[in-house]
Amino acid sequence: MLLNLFTKTFFNNLYSKIVIILLLLLLLAYQEIYPQQDSTKPIQFRRGIELQPGYQSFEQKYSGKNLIEEKRNHFPLESTGIWTELNPKVPRVDYLGVHFINKDTGRACGDLGALIKTTNGGQDWTVSQTNTTLPILKVRSYNGQIVIASGYDGLILRSTDGGETFTQVTSGVGSGFDLWGLEIINDTLGWSCGATALLKTTDAGINWQTVNLPGYSGNLWWIDFLNENYGFIAADGKVLKTANGGITWEIIQAGDNAPLYCIDVIDSLHIAAAGYGGTNYSAKNLYSSDGGNNWINGDTLTTESVNCIQFINPDTGYVVLTNSPARKTTNRGQEWTTIGGINDIYELKLLEGNNGYSVGTELKINKTENGYEYWKRLITNDNFSDVYFTSENKGFAISSYGYSNTYGLYKTDNGGINWEKVSGAPYGTALLFLDSLSGFIGTDQIYKTTDGGTTWYMPNGGQGGAGKIFFINETTGWAIRSNIIYKTTDRGENWITQFTAPSSIYFYGIYFIDSLYGWTANLGGRPYKTTNGGINWIQQTNLDIWSSRDIYFANRDTGWIVDNTSWSALMKTTNGGINWITIPEIINPFEFHFFPDPKHWMISGSPEKYITEDGGITWIDISSDISSGFSSFNAVTDKLGFAVGSLGLILIYHDTSYVPVELILFTSSVNGNNITLNWQTATEINNQSFQIERGKTQDERSEEWENIGSVNGNGTTTEPHSYSFVDKNLSVGKYQYRLKQIDYDGTFEYSNMIEVEINTPTRFSLNQNFPNPFNPSTTINWQSPINGWQTIKIYNTLGEEVETIVNEYLEFGFHSKLYIANSTLPSGVYFYKLTIGGNTQVRKMILTK
Repeated sequence: MLLNLFTKTFFNNLYSKIVIILLLLLLLAYQEIYPQQDSTKPIQFRRGIELQPGYQSFEQKYSGKNLIEEKRNHFPLESTGIWTELNPKVPRVDYLGVHFINKDTGRACGDLGALIKTTNGGQDWTVSQTNTTLPILKVRSYNGQIVIASGYDGLILRSTDGGETFTQVTSGVGSGFDLWGLEIINDTLGWSCGATALLKTTDAGINWQTVNLPGYSGNLWWIDFLNENYGFIAADGKVLKTANGGITWEIIQAGDNAPLYCIDVIDSLHIAAAGYGGTNYSAKNLYSSDGGNNWINGDTLTTESVNCIQFINPDTGYVVLTNSPARKTTNRGQEWTTIGGINDIYELKLLEGNNGYSVGTELKINKTENGYEYWKRLITNDNFSDVYFTSENKGFAISSYGYSNTYGLYKTDNGGINWEKVSGAPYGTALLFLDSLSGFIGTDQIYKTTDGGTTWYMPNGGQGGAGKIFFINETTGWAIRSNIIYKTTDRGENWITQFTAPSSIYFYGIYFIDSLYGWTANLGGRPYKTTNGGINWIQQTNLDIWSSRDIYFANRDTGWIVDNTSWSALMKTTNGGINWITIPEIINPFEFHFFPDPKHWMISGSPEKYITEDGGITWIDISSDISSGFSSFNAVTDKLGFAVGSLGLILIYHDTSYVPVELILFTSSVNGNNITLNWQTATEINNQSFQIERGKTQDERSEEWENIGSVNGNGTTTEPHSYSFVDKNLSVGKYQYRLKQIDYDGTFEYSNMIEVEINTPTRFSLNQNFPNPFNPSTTINWQSPINGWQTIKIYNTLGEEVETIVNEYLEFGFHSKLYIANSTLPSGVYFYKLTIGGNTQVRKMILTK
């Protein structure tokens, strides 16, 4: 068939003949590696989950090396002292299997040996050490303590400590025998299946025995048992059934010979299965209501494969597919409707109480809590393209594509620890702020905000869009998109087309040294230069640079350009761009990123990263400090910055090399009208104390601070230490806090500022007095969501009124009263009653003398 693609004229050319021979050799090699399958099996056994390019075994890849350094391309970045991963803190891989023993405790597994665990319903995850780079396909546990996982090349992992650590056990099958199916039935009994192999354990996964299947030698994709005796296996066009605990297996034809990738034993009579292929090569699903003896074809789904099928009752079930949204049926698969929220999913786990979890490609980990049709992400996995911080705490990250329709603009108010999506904001590839209020998003259009990112609008001329935006001062800026350069002179309210290059040109970068001198970096031709603010752009025909990615000038003479005409190289000029020389120590540069200090900047590449602190005279290779997928960086100060990248990557750059105390956490929590501040240090040098300061101005950013307390430090230590402080009995409003860390010699450093808000109470509440028992004084606290006349009266055990301690009109909010008992009151039990309008609450207190 390959020969039919070429004409006789083509074969008359000697060079073409050589090409054809090479292609035929490649085709033969391909067929040697991937043998041709039966026409009813149009896809490869590994179902599109290929080993990562350049895959090596764990021993080959990590022997004698630092695990964290080597696996950083996909695994969480532990702190290097300067770079720390804020998100996602789990391996950024495809997730292939998921299992929960209850609604809170579960595990997910995936590519490159990734296996993660949660004990709080997916809010937080820990990464297990598996000592493998093979894809892990399934993970199961019966009691939560012993955990079994299976994967490529006969991989079986076993944990006896709840999944904290795993050891590899012998499965009896090896290379090429991938174990797709796994079922742990009780404390000792379990099954696994895969490429022509069925395995059984009777000692909780320590040993596995091969089980013969007379009459069947094909693939075994999924195994599911109703109890110890009754189970099914999904195979190639067949299901295998046992009713005696696997002593014997009945082979039953199910539809055509196309593979069934999944099966769900609903009860002893009802079984559902699904897979891929058939006469029309579309996803298929089958249903049996007589214990698997006969199977009925369901409605055609899509051309994608069904990866998992699960029913919640004999009629209602769900399937998840590759490259398509999930589907639901209420009539045993005869009809399917699309449900939103999850797509590209490999496994689904539905629990009681409308709870469920799913995992899939590109770090998709999802959860449902209010019905199996409504799903939310547990981990942000957008492919972030740009980041910008307007202060140490407030920043934005933006993505132009990602999972479902969740991509767009994200905002943080606590230094990148927590992020939330900005409702109504556009997606984009470029992000820039002029100050704390005015900023821009570049995408198919240019968008602007003047209220700190809350709302966005398109300015005049913004419909042209922008791939990059650059401002030389607060009023004058440029934007580039495709072969067009736009300019504004009024803070981006109006944009005009300043220059249109030939269609072969694609602008990637633009930089102005001052209001007159500017350069471009572009594909498809030599860079352009202007000396009159962009009125005229002149292509630099004297340069042998035909393709460039980014450009930066420190002044009119000295500049750098990323040249990728034939290979990616960093070039430098010291005479205004007349001559350029290569900087040999920089490999594969791509883009420049800047700190406020003009001599401090970075170069990102793939995968190389470099940093200079002396204006490009010397360079430090920081490639091993940063995860792959890095796309953009923005620095707030010369010691603090943030980076973003693919699959939700968010990093913080915090250079603590000159800071005596390394503060790694400063957060807050609100309990009623009390605010608790928590902070943590990684190391301390001569740390005498922390002084807690609160802004004097409530409800708006304060410029004055007052000391409200202090906490002793731990001197000099290399161990982490945690601290806390409670600011009590506050009114409704916003509060700002910062820490003043003081050394023994009197020198000090300030932390970042955090803002906390105490909201208006939403309910009436009378708190227990404190202390209780008391003598003679105690404090009574209460809260009210409305204004009104409020009274608190004291009663004895006979119901007689003893005293009225509050009787006044008070506004909504939190209130407190110090009660001092009359000296004539005897010891005993008393009651205090709060009345606000028609609302009353009563509590008991004890007076002891």
